[in-house]
Formats: sequence, structure tokens, C-alpha cells
Amino acid sequence: MKKLYSILCAATLVCGMGFPNSANAGKPPQVCDYGDEATCVADSNCEWVIQGKKGTCQEVSSPTCTEGETQSTTCGQGECAGNSGIETCDANGNWINDTCDPFAGATAEVCDGLDNNCDGSVDEGGVCDGGPHDNITGTFTTPADVTAKCLECHNLEGAEIINSLHGMMATPAPDVVNATRDSQKLSEINTFCTYPNPNQAGAACLGCHPTLGKYENLTAADIDCLRCHNDAYKRAFAAEPDPANYYNVVDWQGTPRTYIPSDQDDSTGDFYVEFNWGAMPGLTASDLIAGVHRPTTTTCLSCHAKAGGGDWTKRGDFGLSTANPSSAEDVHLASVANGGAGLTCADCHISTAHKIPGRGIDLRPSEGGDAKDCVDCHAIMAAGGHATQGNRAEPDRHVARVSCKSCHIPAFGKGGATELWRDWTTPHWNQALCNGQGAWAGEEHKVADVVPDHVFFDGTSYVYELGQTLTKVDPISGLDLVADANGDVNDALGVSLLVPIKRHQSNMAVMNSGADAGKVIPFDVVWQFMTGKFDEAAENGKAYAGYTGTYEWINLEAEMALNHGVSPAASVADCTTCHHARNEFEIEIETKLDKLGYALKDADKNGVVDAVDKAIVCSQCHAEKSLKRDWEQMHAHSGKGSGIGCTFCHDIDRPERGLCEPCNPDGTQNDACINEFVDTNYYDHCNP
Repeated sequence: MKKLYSILCAATLVCGMGFPNSANAGKPPQVCDYGDEATCVADSNCEWVIQGKKGTCQEVSSPTCTEGETQSTTCGQGECAGNSGIETCDANGNWINDTCDPFAGATAEVCDGLDNNCDGSVDEGGVCDGGPHDNITGTFTTPADVTAKCLECHNLEGAEIINSLHGMMATPAPDVVNATRDSQKLSEINTFCTYPNPNQAGAACLGCHPTLGKYENLTAADIDCLRCHNDAYKRAFAAEPDPANYYNVVDWQGTPRTYIPSDQDDSTGDFYVEFNWGAMPGLTASDLIAGVHRPTTTTCLSCHAKAGGGDWTKRGDFGLSTANPSSAEDVHLASVANGGAGLTCADCHISTAHKIPGRGIDLRPSEGGDAKDCVDCHAIMAAGGHATQGNRAEPDRHVARVSCKSCHIPAFGKGGATELWRDWTTPHWNQALCNGQGAWAGEEHKVADVVPDHVFFDGTSYVYELGQTLTKVDPISGLDLVADANGDVNDALGVSLLVPIKRHQSNMAVMNSGADAGKVIPFDVVWQFMTGKFDEAAENGKAYAGYTGTYEWINLEAEMALNHGVSPAASVADCTTCHHARNEFEIEIETKLDKLGYALKDADKNGVVDAVDKAIVCSQCHAEKSLKRDWEQMHAHSGKGSGIGCTFCHDIDRPERGLCEPCNPDGTQNDACINEFVDTNYYDHCNP
């Protein structure tokens, strides 16, 4: 009955209609209540606060569909206008998983008065203008011939790229605390394709890097310039021409299969890259040269969006649709026409000498400095900005300890389902893998519109390195970690921030006996793809690493930072994403913040926070009472007297709040605070 009553109550108010706070005109109807239905009152001036009371105000919405219902959708613009798909209604009455691809049918932009690439612009990129590369001539049989021509003028740029991360240069990893060497993608384990070493993964993991098939000791002539400088360019790895070198296998179901690998140089092991003219109808090498441009968002996404084996699979905060997203998907990358800022990847990841900054938790190398932070553009929000702009002041209390992204990225997988776990021991056939030859991938569990988890992150992390023993365990899931953010709830101010993350889990082979116990096996993913025989793939990897002993399949976890997919300001995360919901402020209900260290003090030191601890903590100052209705009312204690300090009730300290704590910084008892607040049952906080 309360929901219905709330709707009726909210129906009396529409912001901007005769109320003083006209800045909120157009906001949705609201309901504000202070307890039960009998005290339901309107927010009289559209500030989302009940006048004279600290109640809770929220938008009123109702389900738009019935769970399981489907409907047809359309999307796209330009030459892709009218593309169709299907979306499904979830349990909350929201339409999700729209299959409509806004870029289906997109082609390279040409000078014809049409929006060929479906990005909302016509004939952009100088396709109708004479450019400096228009009259370049020569014989360009392979992409290597194009690179050779580029280097005639751009030899400095060639030297830069081979000394960069994207050019596959081994790069320092100063922010990975357990790193023992420079980072190179091809010798490192992750929870997706496990160990992408060319000796085991072939060309499969070289498809994105802008090389011409060579993966170490590169020179400028080994770089594929077109890979990052023409979005119309499509390439392929040359297929092995000799049937004697084909792989003839029998898969786990007993089915014979033949796989044609990529061709390799017999002496060096390098691969061969060639033009994929079938994917570029009507274009010539001269057209590709004439159309070169600086990297675009589409350029970046052509690799990064499909990392981990598919669109939206790995990172979860961007996918192919992010090339032209709605503002709800990514308000920064959405065009101005779509309600966004119209930014590109390069606006935040500003490169210097082909070194591109930006690092998450599970990424090892660092180059080119730091990517732009939120406050580099939104400087006013660093302190007091929310209140200054006429918004609620509560967020301003958070910015010193909480990343902007924790509130402004309320969900990930917004443009497509993202993988949360995979299991190699349950083979699933995927026809698209192995260049369309099909493969036995692990079972993947993908979900759209996922609420992030959160951790404290100081900019450094632990990332598992081949040959090391697993040492990190996640306190929440209990799983061994291969990527773990460093940071703690009690870090000094300015050291770490609470950031949103995706947790990815994978069932992986780990040694469990002998001298190599606790080491992750560099799984032979190609053998898995061809046969689905996961134990044989593990044995192959064990032999490759030189491990002896037995192994077991266990779930490992990686913490992955979410840095993209910021929502519009009106769609920030609800407070209950982290805090107790109203009328749920109970010891028995554990919130995300409780798990991070904000829980009530374990006063009796038995490892469990329960009613006994509540009785000890509360009875310091008065007879035990019921907890307040919500966290905000409960923390009104901090405003009493000189301010009851956090450590009277918790094991966290916030010295920047200037509250009265029971212990001095040197660990001795603060008698002034004890005398001011403790008048019932004394508890020794300094020597518990």
C-alpha cells in the first residue's frame, strides 16, 4: 500500500510549477516521506528535502513492461537508420538487452553527401578535401609496403611507436608492487584468455596490436601504420598454405576437426599480415593512404571493445556501440546531438610521442603520465561544487575519499552484456572464433546493467606474474586474486579513493602440490579452442612452464577498474548502492560499506559484529536504544557537542572531519573526549 500512497502523494507536485527553485524545472515528480504514510509530505520548493526534516526524496516511477515481454526496436542514423532489433523486459519492468546494432551496415566515409559510417556526420574527416596524401603513388601489394612509404616522411614517428606500449615494447610497471620485470602483453596471465604467448596462442592475440606479424625486437618497418590511422582499413593474417602444417585433431566429443593456422616464417616464427580486400569493397591501397587520419574513438574501440573474446566482454564499461553512444551509455563520448559532451578517447588519453596514458587495476604497464582526471575538467567539483551549483550538499562530504566515478558510474555493461565469469572446464562451441573456423571456448556468464562493486585504490596494485605463488585473497569472495587494488579505508587523506570496479572470475588450473604449489598454469588456450580438452590444455601449459606436481581447477578473481560509461548528472547512483536503505539500518543487514571496513566496531573482538557489539558501543554514552531509521539520522551523533568521533563506534578514522576521538594520534587516551561523551559504560578504545 505504501507504494501506491507514495504515488498519490507525489502526484501533487511537479517541479518548476510555481515553486521558488525554478532551476529544477522539468525534474520528475517526487515523493518525500518521513516515516509512515501518515506523514508523507511534499518537497515544497523542489530541493529534494522535506522542509525542516531530513527525509528521503526520490523519483516516482512505475514499471513500463512485464517481465519476459519483448518488443521490436529500431536504431541507427545515416545509412544505418532503420536498423532493427529486439529488447526484453526484466524483472524490474525495464527494457534491456536491445539487440539493435546502430552500426550494422556502416562503411568507410566517402565523399558522397551521405553518412556512410553512421556516426551522425556527413563527409567528415576531409574525405571531400584534397589532402597531403592524395597524390602518393607506388606499388602497395602488402601493408608492409604502405608502412615503408610512411617512413619515408615519418621516420621519427616510426621510432616513437616501436618504443611504446602499443608498439609492443616491454614497458615499466612501476605501479604494480609485485612486478619483477618490464611488462609485455605476451608473457602475462589474466582471467580471460589466460596466457597469450605466441608459442601457444599463435596469431590470435596479435590481431589488435599494430604490428605486421612480428611480436618482439621490432623495428619501425614492422609496424602496421594503417591499423591505427585509417578506420576503413581491414587486414588478415595470411593462412598457412601447406596442408602438411594443418592441425588435425579429435575434439572432446570425438569429432575430427582440421584447423588451418596462420602462416609463419620458418626461421623467425613471425606471421604475415595482408590486406583483407573482401572487407573493403571498392577501396584500393592508394585510397587507404589518402584517407589516413589521427586515431578516432572508433580506432580505439576496434581493439579494446572486443578484448577478452567479444564485444563488451572484458572491460564492461565500453563496447563497439560506444563509438556513437547515447548519453545514458556514456555522457562524455556521446555526441552533442545525442545529449553528450562530444569527446573522443584522445581528449582524456592525450598521447606524447605515441605513448598513451591510462592504467586500471589489472593493467600492468604505465606510460605517458596520467590520463585526465574528472576534476581536470570539472575543477569546481573538487570541493564544494555540488552545493555551489545548487545541488544537494551531501556529495561534497564524499569527494575527499570517494572517486567521482563511484557515484557517476551507477552501472556497467550498459551497451551490452559483459562477462562476469568463465569456466574452461565447460566447453561451449563458438563458431566465430579461430577466424570463423569455430572453437571450444569456456562457458561465459554475461550480464547487462550490472551495479559495480567498490574498493579503495591508491593507484598501485598487485597483478599476478607467471611463476609467482598466489598470495592475495579477496576478503569478500574468499577467492584468490590475480589483480588486486591497493588501498585501505584508513589510508591518510589524499592517498586513496573509493572507486567502482568489475569483479571477473575464471576457473583456472593452479598447481596444488610440490615446489610449484600455488602457481597458475599458463593454460594452452589454442589447444582448448581446437579440442575442448581442458585438462590436456592445462598439461601442455604445465610442461611449457616446467612445473612438476599435480594441479586443480579453482576460481580466481580479478578486480578491474571502471573508468568509462559515466552517466548524466541526473542519473547518479542511489545512496543505497553503498549505504543502508531506509528502515534497513540493522546489524543483520551488511552493506557494501560494511564489507569495506565501515561496519560497527567488533567491540568484543570475537570476529563477528552482532548485537553484543552494538550493546557495548551504544552503552558508552546512554542506555542501549534501537538504531535510528537510516544511516543519515544515525550519524547525526557527529554533530553533538564537539562532535562524537568515528572511532567511538567504528574502526575507521576521518581526521579531516575535526571530530573528537577517544584516542590521541600517539595512541594515548583523549580524556577530554571521553569525559565529554562517555557517561555510562566505559570502553577502552586505545587498549582494547
